[in-house]
Amino acid sequence: MQRRAERTRHVILKAAAETFEARGYLGTSLQNIVTGRHVSKGALYFHFPSKEDLALAILADQHELWPALISELRRRQQSAIRILLELFCQATAILRDDALARASTRLACELDLIDSSAPRLFAGWADVVEELLHEAREQGDLLPEADSRVVAEVVVAAFAGLQRMNAINPAKTDLQELVTAMWRHMLPGLVTAERLPEIMEHLGALSGDA
Repeated sequence: MQRRAERTRHVILKAAAETFEARGYLGTSLQNIVTGRHVSKGALYFHFPSKEDLALAILADQHELWPALISELRRRQQSAIRILLELFCQATAILRDDALARASTRLACELDLIDSSAPRLFAGWADVVEELLHEAREQGDLLPEADSRVVAEVVVAAFAGLQRMNAINPAKTDLQELVTAMWRHMLPGLVTAERLPEIMEHLGALSGDA
């Protein structure tokens, strides 16, 4: 019974994510979520009594994603800058393939419409990036004048903006290409001259250019 309930909950969250992604928070109703899908209103209300509960669940689920990705990356990588680049590469792939991830970025842009207790997804991402930048500084890879918090917030804002722009017109440009271009422009202002060629080469390998 527990496994069946978990499967039902996941189906509901996926249906909600697809609707939130397409319609936004204000444009979504519970009826939109169940229409045309194998989800009953009874099951929906049992797991999530309100649209707000659905949005909060999606945001909470995605809030834990980046720390989990970093834990996995640390098992095979020590360079914080490399971990950072690989994190964004993996996060981009997840956004491409996972409706919950895409819905979470749209919902994160609409937090003022949801609830004051909603997980601050972008702030959590910025915290993760800032921590890696601090490590990169300790490892001698980050330029001394680079402000870790400011850079973290700029990187997250750019990444989220690229994702939303790509969601509006996905056929125009591949998201992975956009994110790679973002890093190609940012890295020269972040990484020391001695380490830059190696880091740029690693970026090229991640994007398939090398």
